[in-house]
Amino acid sequence: MGFIRFILASIVVLCHTSPLFSYQPIPSDLAVQIFYVISGFYMTLVLNEKYLKGNNLKFYKNRALKIYPIYWIILVGLVFWGVIVFKLGYPGTLWFYDYAAPLHTETWIYLIIANIFIIGLDLTFLMGIENGRLYFTPNFGTSDPNVYNFSFNSIAWTIGVELTFYIIAPFILRKGLKIPLLIFFGSIFLRVVLSNMGYSSHPWDYMFFPNQLMYFMGGCLSYHFYKYLRLKKINQRIKQISFMLLISLILFYSYILPNDLNKQIVVFSLIILLIPISFIYTKDSKIDRYLGNLSYPIYVSQILIINITRANAFPKIFGLGFTTLTIVLMVSVLLERFIARRIERLKLEPTNMVVK
Repeated sequence: MGFIRFILASIVVLCHTSPLFSYQPIPSDLAVQIFYVISGFYMTLVLNEKYLKGNNLKFYKNRALKIYPIYWIILVGLVFWGVIVFKLGYPGTLWFYDYAAPLHTETWIYLIIANIFIIGLDLTFLMGIENGRLYFTPNFGTSDPNVYNFSFNSIAWTIGVELTFYIIAPFILRKGLKIPLLIFFGSIFLRVVLSNMGYSSHPWDYMFFPNQLMYFMGGCLSYHFYKYLRLKKINQRIKQISFMLLISLILFYSYILPNDLNKQIVVFSLIILLIPISFIYTKDSKIDRYLGNLSYPIYVSQILIINITRANAFPKIFGLGFTTLTIVLMVSVLLERFIARRIERLKLEPTNMVVK
């Protein structure tokens, strides 16, 4: 599954820059939601087979070690770049702080904590700002400026959604299928209700955490399907075909019928069904594991690189998308080699490991 995550992270980079040689990738919001499904699968897997009940603190610490060190390195780079851009008189994150000044103390506290610890960045899409104070709004587009512009790493709000899921995951993913199924259908029901009330677009269909829980729970359902399949003897050719079909669904999504709700339902259903066999096929591959390790650095570092490559003076070989993705991949290799691997040694190994 590492290769799948690698592809998804790379696709998001292209969606935020420009197509690669006219290639039309899957929309970035769907790529992120597939990430959520895979995350739901992995978190259910580790919480049921690695972190037994009573190991929640170790689970949280190891998740934090995975997320924060690399994020903080990129955040420092983004703040430094923001200062340079602001001093040169170009628009950037600090321009929005200056435009909205003076900010009230509670606004400063919220924005500083959210930027440093990520949790809460997704809530900026449910807020507006007026006279330096934050307020709730069902339409963030009516705020001047939009509160999400105060985020230095503007795509990290999706990581904030992930972190919220990590917080509740130990309490809902170890209890069989009953609770995940209730949450799954409850999340779908809430989305339908909000849509009928007129809340069918951003942020309600994408940034609102309760509506995204259906994807994480879809990954949980996928894990329980995996528990059944791993007891069966599956033909190697079937594993290969399933893995290639999963890759094809992602790579060629934009070329298969128009993008509508029915298409999304079919594709996500297939992804939930294909993840278990694909995981069985790739779980022992070192190459797949390495590519998976690159996916987070690719995702979290892209905004810093995009800010730099978008500068008019920066040379763009074969276009913005190709140039940016190439540099992001190189930066990610360095982050994985010199940061992620060293942090991995600090992770706490859970006791009472379940041997399968």
